[in-house]
Amino acid sequence: MNKTAEQAIMYINKMNDFINNNKIKTSVLIAPSTIHLPLLQPISSVKLVSQNISSEAYGAYTGEISSSMVSPYVSHVIVGHSERRWYFHETTSILNKKNSLALKHNLIPIFCFGENIQARNEERHLDIVKSQLEETVLTFALDSVSNFILAYEPIWAIGTGKNANSQQITEVHNYVRSLLIDKLGRDCGSKIPILYGGSSNVHNAKTILSNPNVSGLLVGGASLDINDFIQIIQISNELS
Repeated sequence: MNKTAEQAIMYINKMNDFINNNKIKTSVLIAPSTIHLPLLQPISSVKLVSQNISSEAYGAYTGEISSSMVSPYVSHVIVGHSERRWYFHETTSILNKKNSLALKHNLIPIFCFGENIQARNEERHLDIVKSQLEETVLTFALDSVSNFILAYEPIWAIGTGKNANSQQITEVHNYVRSLLIDKLGRDCGSKIPILYGGSSNVHNAKTILSNPNVSGLLVGGASLDINDFIQIIQISNELS
């Protein structure tokens, strides 16, 4: 919930200048506030993402935004972000309904998962990750699962400035890759992107992206400053 319409347009214009004047191999997507999507979609050089959709297709749900409403403006939608789970009490059932509606309207779900600090301290983090994926993404048919992008975001690192270290990231991303291959087969399981999200920034992006099973970053607060975000894109581009 950042940036006015004027600020968002200025941001996109600067991003357009950067993208159009450089050879960018890495994929860049931006998730603005929903209200700005109709303003930004016609002028943006990068694909836009919806931060959220309703778990219902339509109806008397005051304040909600449906998948069909955002589909003309975006290619992707974030589902299961820890802030949605925590502040808005989104359950597994709600997340599965959102995933289904996203796929129905040709939106690619960027599905977030990750453990809290208690599970991490008790060394139950891999069990939590497994159950989160088995109860959501892995309940979908193979042709649907292949459309997902996954994003590991340890809850204890979201907005805290404390990112998981390289060993922790490698452990979880390697585990998830093995889980996907085991459940879906090597052809599908090896291709689904697994992003890392959790206080990624200019200073740690190269280290995180150097992990072999990290496909990219779900950048939070560090993306609000266009100059910082451009630096992160440049780092990713160099490693592509």
